[in-house]
Amino acid sequence: MTIKLNTETLRYIAALENESKAVVKDCVVNGDTIVYVIEEGQIGAAIGKNGANVKKIRTNLGKKVHLVEFSKDPVKFTSNLIGKTQNTMIKNIYLEKNGKNKKIIIEADFKARGTILGKKGKNIQLIKDLLKRHYNIGDVIVK
Repeated sequence: MTIKLNTETLRYIAALENESKAVVKDCVVNGDTIVYVIEEGQIGAAIGKNGANVKKIRTNLGKKVHLVEFSKDPVKFTSNLIGKTQNTMIKNIYLEKNGKNKKIIIEADFKARGTILGKKGKNIQLIKDLLKRHYNIGDVIVK
């Protein structure tokens, strides 16, 4: 699947890659936050010692920075997008296929649902957008 990047996004990718030497697979600006998708196995290099790279990028770009490790498995990638703190309240994540249609189902505790969805659906929209870009998954359902 082809991912289209604009000039601003390319600038953000170059800033992190130059700072950390990690390979950035994708970058999405979500309001005041830059979400970087880091190549599998390189998340430590991207973060840097004691979070030094993230702190420097945050300061230089004036935006919040969120790093997510890519995975070839869409279920694992979804888990990475949700984050480790919320994963303790996730009961199950699975991929459902119906012909050409694919969707991710997230079964979560009631408390975790609000965080996964985010204010005005911002978080779930980001998850949907990234899953569409990388795996052509049409929908994400939180139960």
